[in-house]
Amino acid sequence: MNIESKKRRLMELVDLSVEPWRKAAFYSNDEAMELLTQLYQRWELNERRGNPLDHATDEELDRLLAVAERIEPEDMRDQQSKMLIAALYGEEVLESVKAQERKRRRGIIRILKKMFFLE
Repeated sequence: MNIESKKRRLMELVDLSVEPWRKAAFYSNDEAMELLTQLYQRWELNERRGNPLDHATDEELDRLLAVAERIEPEDMRDQQSKMLIAALYGEEVLESVKAQERKRRRGIIRILKKMFFLE
């Protein structure tokens, strides 16, 4: 797939999606946001010529596509839950929930590393 096809596919999966939760799940993904921040910085440095995706490398587009293609209905439900928590209880409670999730994920990763003798 060439660069233009990748950009088009990414736009179809995220920005042109009829599912607003898909967009929310993509734009709340840490890896996607890190890459998009870099692309926006490059875009700004290039006097906002084109759009931010025009300043992406082939590898960066592959990584963004991987994130977009990995979004499952569970991710969208998770995003809905987080937005509901923020609306009902505020950002502070949402940040607490996110911190608990990160702690749980680190624990799972630690267990897997021990199981496969990577630690």
